Amino acid sequence: MTIPLAKRLAVRLVVVVGLTLLVFSAVVGVFTYRYAYHHQMGMTTDMQNQMVRTVQVQAEIAAFASNARIAQDVLEGLMANPMMLAARIESGDDFKYQMGIQDGVDFSSGRSFVLLSPVDHKEAIGRLVLVPNDAEVERAATQVALFQTVLMLAQVLAATAILMLVLRRMVFGPIGRLAQAMNAVTPGGVNRLPLDASHQDDEIGLLARSANTILDAAQSAIEEVREQRNALEKLATHDHLTGLPTLRLADDRLQLACSNARRLKTQVALLFIDLDGFKAVNDQYGHAVGDQVLVEIAKRLQQCVREQDTAARIGGDEFMVILVNLPDAGAAAHVARNIIETLSYPVALQGDQVELSASVGIAVYPDPIGDMGAMRRLADQAMYRVKRTGKGNFAYVDASQLV
Repeated sequence: MTIPLAKRLAVRLVVVVGLTLLVFSAVVGVFTYRYAYHHQMGMTTDMQNQMVRTVQVQAEIAAFASNARIAQDVLEGLMANPMMLAARIESGDDFKYQMGIQDGVDFSSGRSFVLLSPVDHKEAIGRLVLVPNDAEVERAATQVALFQTVLMLAQVLAATAILMLVLRRMVFGPIGRLAQAMNAVTPGGVNRLPLDASHQDDEIGLLARSANTILDAAQSAIEEVREQRNALEKLATHDHLTGLPTLRLADDRLQLACSNARRLKTQVALLFIDLDGFKAVNDQYGHAVGDQVLVEIAKRLQQCVREQDTAARIGGDEFMVILVNLPDAGAAAHVARNIIETLSYPVALQGDQVELSASVGIAVYPDPIGDMGAMRRLADQAMYRVKRTGKGNFAYVDASQLV
């Protein structure tokens, strides 16, 4: 029986296309593996940089104050990542605190990050050293590269099989209509490919359902990545204990508030708040109870300010409040009194009551302070003046400090 020329040409076309795609898949598979491996290694480095940015403020405070407790919290957070072998915080005054999953780690092979003084952010006071778990990093990179390569090859092989079926059955028309429908959908969107009743059980229906499954998976992956990105951004800009903005985010909001005040001819007040007697709480009840007190203080502080204002935790038992769109400097005094009164109410815990007070320093921009960069320093000085003269009160910036 003689096979028609058209069928022989179709068979040859299918064989040639299939072999070409297989060779192409092998070549692309090699390049995909190498690219995915190096990309994953680069992502590991980026992740380390992100981790450092997340804990840098706390690490700088730990090095500046030689505080082993804060250093422990920072290193525990870093070591929670399986990609880390060891980490150490050290300062110029011989303070060192390190943590690792095994003994005898050579820290000279790790990555070093400079820690700056939390006071002026210019003076180098120590460094944070990270030693990556090279074996785990390479294992993870290899696993991801193999997965992506296999996934790519599976997709190419699936496309090859579909193409062979399409060519064998000569269904260019339905495929064309399906391709037009695919142009109307995008990954992450809500649109899906229509499925005609006449193609429920054939290859066209399978292709449409598979594409919709991929679109569903893509939408889920995009939503997951978006949630992870939002979580990382919140971790980098908000205090992990109280949920309040960190000093870095508060500084950004202070600059924006001062710029708007200069443009709108209003005033901005910066309140530096330090809890009086908090160290005794930690000493008597422990740091876990002290953390509960800080969470309660943060809640009360948020209740004392408006939605457009900012309450931030800048470290330890120190907080900062930014009051925007004030008509005059005297408006800050009302808020300061409210904060002092609210924070003075006893905090109930473990069948006991803890009484604290707050010392508040106030700096106002632009009158009389014309330099927004000096606001934190001057408010901090005013707050410490209150602590030296009786505590539980507030004070504006001393006019002699503005000279």
